[in-house]
Amino acid sequence: MISKTASKIIDKQDRRDLKRLAVSSRVKVYRLNRKTQHTLSAYFLEAKDMTRKGFFVKINKPLPIDTELKIHLPLPDASGHITLEGRVAWIAKRTQVGYYPGMGIAITKIKRGDSKRIKGFLKNKFQNYRQALELKKMYHQLKEMGGKLYDMEQSHVHALHFKKVIDHAIKEIDNIAHILDREVWEVKKL
Repeated sequence: MISKTASKIIDKQDRRDLKRLAVSSRVKVYRLNRKTQHTLSAYFLEAKDMTRKGFFVKINKPLPIDTELKIHLPLPDASGHITLEGRVAWIAKRTQVGYYPGMGIAITKIKRGDSKRIKGFLKNKFQNYRQALELKKMYHQLKEMGGKLYDMEQSHVHALHFKKVIDHAIKEIDNIAHILDREVWEVKKL
């Protein structure tokens, strides 16, 4: 659990050191009254990326920095949602390159089990990312092999047969290569 006093505004360097996972998830955000902790208003926002310590939501008119929030966060691979508390830590304006208009939310209070669920979700996604990179590397090696076989096909009698098999494999993989690209770009460093 992250205490409110320990949840200082994350500066840009700290944010860039945390790997962010691209997500697209509808998040229910309640604005809290600081004194009574009662909800003032509710928003349905789209989370665009997340880390273990927070997430970014798209919103045209961000709430002020340090606004306290109660959040219902669904994890794409988990049943139900996680309820946590957070606060607006930073604001991205429409003019910032690479950002949507929106706000970064720092997690200030979360149950230990829910924190583990977020960590597990991110770990699983990062593992998929590493495997997608390896598959993409193998795919490029296969294409390179096809090019070498093309050069050999006039000089070696069996090269033509190898080339046909490789070309067929490349054609099949080309049909699903966009899935690897999506997995590779889901994990990014901002």
